[in-house]
Amino acid sequence: MMKKTIFSITAAIFAITFAGCSKEYSTENLVIDSGKATNMQLSLMFTRAETRATADTRADADTRADAVTRATADTRADAVTRATADPNATDEEAAVKTVDVFIYTANGNFSSHKSLSAGDFSAPTTVGTADRYTATTQIPTTTGAKSIVVGINLPVHVVAAVTDKPTSALLDVVHTMTRAGMTGANGFVMFSTKPVDATFVEDDQSPENKITVQCERLVAKVTVETKETFENALNGNVVNLRFAINNFNQKHHLLQGAAPYYKDANWSSDSYNTADFSQAEDNDYALVLNGAVVSNPSVSDYKARYAAENTSEKKRKKEITRVTISAQFIPEAVWSYSNEVLEMIDNSTTTAPQTFYAVTPSVLKGTYYFYSLNDATDFAHDAGVSFDTYIDGACYWDIFLNKNPQSPHTTAVRWDVLRNDYYKCVINKIVGLGRPTPEIPDGEKEKTPDVDTNISVDVDILFWNTPILSEHILG
Repeated sequence: MMKKTIFSITAAIFAITFAGCSKEYSTENLVIDSGKATNMQLSLMFTRAETRATADTRADADTRADAVTRATADTRADAVTRATADPNATDEEAAVKTVDVFIYTANGNFSSHKSLSAGDFSAPTTVGTADRYTATTQIPTTTGAKSIVVGINLPVHVVAAVTDKPTSALLDVVHTMTRAGMTGANGFVMFSTKPVDATFVEDDQSPENKITVQCERLVAKVTVETKETFENALNGNVVNLRFAINNFNQKHHLLQGAAPYYKDANWSSDSYNTADFSQAEDNDYALVLNGAVVSNPSVSDYKARYAAENTSEKKRKKEITRVTISAQFIPEAVWSYSNEVLEMIDNSTTTAPQTFYAVTPSVLKGTYYFYSLNDATDFAHDAGVSFDTYIDGACYWDIFLNKNPQSPHTTAVRWDVLRNDYYKCVINKIVGLGRPTPEIPDGEKEKTPDVDTNISVDVDILFWNTPILSEHILG
């Protein structure tokens, strides 16, 4: 049976430890700088904050040969190892499939690069409360002062762009990565939080050849749910609540910019380009979790979507990342209009959404819904206003993330999406009909969001392993 070799991280930020190994080495991608040859052996250390069980004794326990082990060590040859420390991470979000190690000289010049896969690591050994995965493939380097960074699940074009470049390229070179490229089948892209300095010696068993590197995901996690006491204040039924990420930033630096602005490749308003941002397609939408049905959700209950880091200078709606909420509205009452006579038709028993037309003569008079295009056209004409067409009843609201930045961040990053954060959105109430299309109206694109927009939602921002709750009202 084919051996499965997928590791998973146990926390949003984790440690990678380098340990000495034998002196046999390969010169793959090696540019020799001054110093003598030495080697490193890479170990991945995953601290376990929790375990799920030591054995599954349920009647429906999975006894298949390829079953996933979630607790004590699994000695089967084809077992998939899953770490369990992060209660907010799924197996897919935590999988480590490739590891790229980049080594630089003290002055920042490129020294060497080594690519590893999950198959290059031995079975885990337990060290206290942690699991240690040790590389069986050697990593060559030379003695002297070095800086090291590590990339996890990097796309091959990003690896190629970094190789042979100095450390300055990690902050300056712009990489194009799409949604699928950052969170797809090749795993979630992660990178070092900063280069780590070390001085290697010829004796590769020495403690000087052992270092620790911190890595984090380059994307943020977003989930949306309705509150258990969610209220629909519209005169009608709201069905099929879904959400997606719009303005997904596709231009990235591997290392995060410095605080307090965390400037990314699209930070400057002078360089704004709509082509740098991806808009959601229909298949990018996920169901909003129903809080009245699932009152105490676990990580597996959520349908998460992911947003690449996106910071901006002016925080204009057109350039910041947003969550778009989609639903279908079925009005309780529709209207007919003939010979200047307006009549209400009871629509409360209708369960299937269909196209309707909304006319609002004034704020005081409210909104009237029509199934007849001719009636809506005549009524809007006589009222001196326009009308909106809601195809199949579809309407849309926006949630702008990070309205209340959490410590250690400042208000400088309000409305910015930062890597490895978890934005947990809870919808309290819908008070107004959304837009008929997901696009931001032209008159709104240059504006910055209000702290409370037409959607009332609380967004809690936290590192992936500690979600922060925020609530919102859609209006």
